[in-house]
Amino acid sequence: MWRHYLAAAARLMWMDSPRVALVVFLLLFLFLSPDSQAPSLSQQRDIDHSILEERQALDLLNTSSYGGLDARNNRWLNVTGLRQNDGYAWDLLPDVQERAKEQLQNICNAFEFTSIFKNTSLPLGKPKSVGDEQNTVDKILSTMKPFYDPAPLYQNVTGILRGQWTRSKIGEGLASPSLNLSALTPRIGYVSQNYNRNITGRSGGLRFHIHEGSGDHFKLGLDGDGLVRDVEATMTIKDESSSGDGWEMSLFGVHYPMQGGIVLATTSEKFAGIFALPHFTLSERSFSLAQSVLNQTLISAIEAQEAEISTVSNPWTSSPHNPSDALFPIPHCEFVVYLQQHPNEDTNIDFRKLEKELRFPTGASMPSAPTVSMSALIFSPDCGFVLESKGPPDFAPQEGLHLNGRKLESYMRLARRCIIAFAAVICAQVFLLIRQMKDASTPSTKSRVSFYTIAIMGLGDGFACMGFMFVSMMIDAAFLPLIATAFLSFLGVSFFGMKFLMDIWTVQAPERHERDRERQRRWDEIAPANIASVPPANTTPAAAGVVTAAGADNLLLPVTARRPADIGSTPTIIPSDQDVDAEIAETPENTATQPTAQTTTLNTARREMSALYSKFYFLLLGLVFLSLHATTWPIPLRSFYTNTICSTYLSFWLPQINRNITRNCRRALRWEFVIGQSILRLSPIVYLYTAPGNILFFSNDRNMAYIFIAWVWLQVWVLGSQEIIGPRFFVPKGWAPPAYDYHPILRGEDDEESGSTMPIGFTQATSSSPAHPTSPSVQPRTGSSQVRPNTIMYDCAICTENIHVPIVRKVGLGDGESQGSTSVALSTALFTRRAYMITPCKHVFHSGCLEGWMRYRLQCPICRENLPPL
Repeated sequence: MWRHYLAAAARLMWMDSPRVALVVFLLLFLFLSPDSQAPSLSQQRDIDHSILEERQALDLLNTSSYGGLDARNNRWLNVTGLRQNDGYAWDLLPDVQERAKEQLQNICNAFEFTSIFKNTSLPLGKPKSVGDEQNTVDKILSTMKPFYDPAPLYQNVTGILRGQWTRSKIGEGLASPSLNLSALTPRIGYVSQNYNRNITGRSGGLRFHIHEGSGDHFKLGLDGDGLVRDVEATMTIKDESSSGDGWEMSLFGVHYPMQGGIVLATTSEKFAGIFALPHFTLSERSFSLAQSVLNQTLISAIEAQEAEISTVSNPWTSSPHNPSDALFPIPHCEFVVYLQQHPNEDTNIDFRKLEKELRFPTGASMPSAPTVSMSALIFSPDCGFVLESKGPPDFAPQEGLHLNGRKLESYMRLARRCIIAFAAVICAQVFLLIRQMKDASTPSTKSRVSFYTIAIMGLGDGFACMGFMFVSMMIDAAFLPLIATAFLSFLGVSFFGMKFLMDIWTVQAPERHERDRERQRRWDEIAPANIASVPPANTTPAAAGVVTAAGADNLLLPVTARRPADIGSTPTIIPSDQDVDAEIAETPENTATQPTAQTTTLNTARREMSALYSKFYFLLLGLVFLSLHATTWPIPLRSFYTNTICSTYLSFWLPQINRNITRNCRRALRWEFVIGQSILRLSPIVYLYTAPGNILFFSNDRNMAYIFIAWVWLQVWVLGSQEIIGPRFFVPKGWAPPAYDYHPILRGEDDEESGSTMPIGFTQATSSSPAHPTSPSVQPRTGSSQVRPNTIMYDCAICTENIHVPIVRKVGLGDGESQGSTSVALSTALFTRRAYMITPCKHVFHSGCLEGWMRYRLQCPICRENLPPL
């Protein structure tokens, strides 16, 4: 029943306001959308078949032993992807495992086992030969015990790591394996034979988001810490050909906390990676540990599927966030990943206490959490390539330092600090905006401010608000600071930014209407008058109305229609000499039907405000959705889009510079507003472009950051130059519309070239040079002259103080006087003229006095003549 009421309300609201109807339509869509249903019969069959295969693979896992997979000795496993006829490149696996052991040995050599691991029970020392190195690695892997007590390793590596990868020499030059997909997955029909995630570049970016289980029910001894834990990771890998952030996939595996090693693998219908994971480990001891922990985790997942708790056929799928794979399946390259944590050089840190404080903070004094550093080795058995993280000793530290990042707790702490800092930036922006609104509280001052400058700032704040709202829905740990910062951004946009925009729009409305009338007038002058098309005065044009049985229904022409030219036959209506308003008020039909001018103006203003709101928020939503879509673009195009958006956003002073030129206005905004907003709005962008470990994982580009800083500084410099030198100091004459100059350079009455009239009311003159060009002390030369400034004193009618106004006179250039004195005199007059202002009615005032007066009234204080806007 309530649905019928909602539908009826929607029909009524559509008649009243289409925007309200749109909101109601969205609510109806949410309420009436069908609920999620149980799996269909075919889906349930797929789940049952997957459970059967998983049971068989789990039994094989429990009965297999280390070394059961050895392609070179023709030993195979009867699971998907590990059979002999499947075509995978498992002959490269021994080389990949040896390379993983070499990486472990490089870590041992780099951190000097003799000093770092001196208290270990193993007889470890710095190897002297290749045989000793191999012996050391075998001892580490055969026992899987801690290197040092306490071990300089994080026991829980949940966090985010980033780095660069390069193509390994293993398998280089070999042809890619050829797989029979129809034999591997007979129940799935792939729509394409081209493999996704096929890395073809030579290098690129790599990111791991590791999430480790608590390990509470996987404790296998040694001081209450588990020797092995289950772990899940999201790997994002990209090269020059990848779009967006690259290829993202989920991997599952095990982590050995004491030794610092992690083994991960993808799982799909053509590769049972999680069930064969123990066979990818580096030693028999690690095989048995991985087998024991996976036996428990896999049983729990299969029992959840059988109890219909999970409605997916593969809980370990490598593409959990790509629903298109179910509709249009495409083969993916599978991966086996080896990660090795690097021990920290500072062995004085108790990592166990540090991790406990990070996870359960008590306020105890602890050192800052070191970053997590790992080496990575990535092997694709079906696509036949091997990738390595870029770093020492194969590469210089300047080229890469393997994978580095923060633990999740440390990252969230940094994120909260950055969010709070950004919230402080928003508060400072709102504070400066409020002070500017108070300063521009009169129509005269509001008319100076550029509407588009404030609009660009509002769009930036609105974009930040939408961004924080989206992120807050995905990150629960930082929901409160994110939503609080989003609210501050919303407050700055809706309550202050839009209010200021509305005030500026209302004050500048007559100016826009005047421009429209001027544009229409010019169009009417350019368009030729079609006198021949004007019908006679005693006939009715066919377009004037439609003749019906009741007579001619004469409709008004649209406002854009061309008006007939006046040829003298149009009658002149002489208005009544009585009170016209009273006559209209006495007419009942006029009072009832015709709206007053005030009501019409109010309705027009409301329509303009409604259109302003609609355009602003529509542009904001369009920008947000376009930016979200830009995250899927290729890296060069996405970088170009980001740089373009930032450059456009940081050009918010350009409209104000243009308005200063148009209105010949020297100072429209407070300097604290200009400098403060420039620094505050530039700071987050510079942080993202320059900080190596920024919270958004933004690629650093210091050159673009320097360009942004220089661009904003140049705009501020132009605004300052416009105030000191003049608004049009760099604009050629004739390129800007004419405007009155309140600071003219006055020339004497003896200047024949100047037709200007001297200001009214000077009291006395003080001469720094002879007052008359024919003074006997100065004999002018023929064909040469010199500019000499005199000073005339006026009385300011506002403050009643004296004003010293320089007067420039032309006199002859005497003997011994250089032409350089001319430029000195002119430059002196140029800068001293800023102290006074002369109105079009030839009255002189102090600049500060008249500017303060014109903030409230655009009339001359003496003669009340209208003044042009400043």
